[in-house]
Amino acid sequence: MQKRLLAVAVIAACASINTQADIIGATAGAYMWKQSWEGNVQSGSDSVDMNDDLGYDDETGKSFFVAFEHPVPVLPNIRLQRTDLDISESNQLSRTFTFDDDVYTAADTVDSTTDLSHTDATLYYEILDNWVNLDVGLTVRVFDGEVRLASTGREGSIELDAPVPMAYVNARFDLPLTGLYASALGNIISYGDNAVTDMTVGLGYEFGIIGLELGYRNFDVDLEDDDDEASLTVDGYYFGVVIDI
Repeated sequence: MQKRLLAVAVIAACASINTQADIIGATAGAYMWKQSWEGNVQSGSDSVDMNDDLGYDDETGKSFFVAFEHPVPVLPNIRLQRTDLDISESNQLSRTFTFDDDVYTAADTVDSTTDLSHTDATLYYEILDNWVNLDVGLTVRVFDGEVRLASTGREGSIELDAPVPMAYVNARFDLPLTGLYASALGNIISYGDNAVTDMTVGLGYEFGIIGLELGYRNFDVDLEDDDDEASLTVDGYYFGVVIDI
């Protein structure tokens, strides 16, 4: 009798472990992002154009994420993502402008760096989980960057290092029996004259636990703080690998 009870307990424990394995999961991904930069920044009375004044063009960045989901209904799932988003250039000016109380004159060579790199911490709930997957939640995006200009005897900067709360929506549509899927992810906030919009759409193919994804990401930033302003767009295509366990 005791042996029977022990066997039943072992079977029940195994079934419980298998059930937990089905509903506790992790997803990780890594992307290479071909970035096109445009826009302008301002620290004072003059607007500085990213392309015409600073000579910005294209850059390649990386992004990594990991997400954990669990079976407890009242507790949110968590997603962490890091995006490298920076560009540096040296360019000879064709005009004179003022930036951060310094005057940069025509024919000066200006070294500049714009860094919008950030870390996202997202708490979200899974609303749908079948061939249509839908997650909604809140992202806190922490920027650790700046816009910096330097020439002989002059250097000025705008700091971009504030945490920004953003609405989070992540949807995925699986085409049954094919391994193909489409995805869309958005982080958005708008308040006063400030707005941050980060939208990603992709197409992927999944075989086993591995997925290959090709898509497009558009990142818009409009920030204003007294005489400091930044209106930037970074967009372009990406290729990524996703592992879902």
